[in-house]
Amino acid sequence: MSSNASGWGLYRLRQSLIRAAADVGQLPGMHSIAEPFYRRYFKRPCRRGNLYYGIFESYDEALAQAEQLSSASLPASYDVEGAALKYRAQLETLRTCDYPALYWLREIIEAGGRKVFDLGGHLGLAYYGYSKYLSYPHDLRWRVHDLPQVMAAGRSLASERGCSGSLQFVESPSDADDADVLISAGALQYLNYRLPALIQRLRKPPRHVIFNLTPLHDSKSFFTLQNLGIAICPYRIDHASTLFDEMRNLGYKVRDHWTLADRRIRIPFAEAYSVDHYHGCYLELAPS
Repeated sequence: MSSNASGWGLYRLRQSLIRAAADVGQLPGMHSIAEPFYRRYFKRPCRRGNLYYGIFESYDEALAQAEQLSSASLPASYDVEGAALKYRAQLETLRTCDYPALYWLREIIEAGGRKVFDLGGHLGLAYYGYSKYLSYPHDLRWRVHDLPQVMAAGRSLASERGCSGSLQFVESPSDADDADVLISAGALQYLNYRLPALIQRLRKPPRHVIFNLTPLHDSKSFFTLQNLGIAICPYRIDHASTLFDEMRNLGYKVRDHWTLADRRIRIPFAEAYSVDHYHGCYLELAPS
């Protein structure tokens, strides 16, 4: 058996055990027995990550619990060396879920958009991935904001590839001010602030906002913890209607909205907090 097949088999076994623990925990009197076993399992480093635990009302409450569960091998912060390496193999690829965002970004650039702010853009994954399908204009300015260790690795990579002129890494989310488009693919759930709060702080908000790979719940807003394999982090799940209503109140109109049925979350012992699919959206600021 190949190592990949073996790894996939172990992953499937682990998922089965997680489901079994959650199912047992729903039985009368079994939650108090099953939950400590799962908690001990959750706080161990795992190869593929994406384990979830607990329901919390705030980022600070979730972070305090993450710190209790953390260890030297699994810290309560994503700002670690492993985060800079985690997605490097994806630099030359796009996932199926990236194509709606790619379509709208092409439209924005062709209409004259030149200033892109990439919130949580890692090493510049979207910049490199989209470059295979888009002809970037010579005056494009693509700014990425992420964690310090990730951005340091991103700057080195941009220098190696000779694209430091167009791809830059900035220290503050407020550098989104005066951008033509703000994009964020799979990062909003890790932030200790919400997208509408960031938009509201900007002197000149971006005309276009594209977010993707974002978990939203039909009726609740809450935090859980995610074991990413290299860290345990607070993980935000926004109430879908509340998020869209707040963006509309800021003057944005939903131009496109797609769901990602292959992305879901099941939190053991908290079935009502399950997320059946992730979301992507393109919003445009209405003329004032």
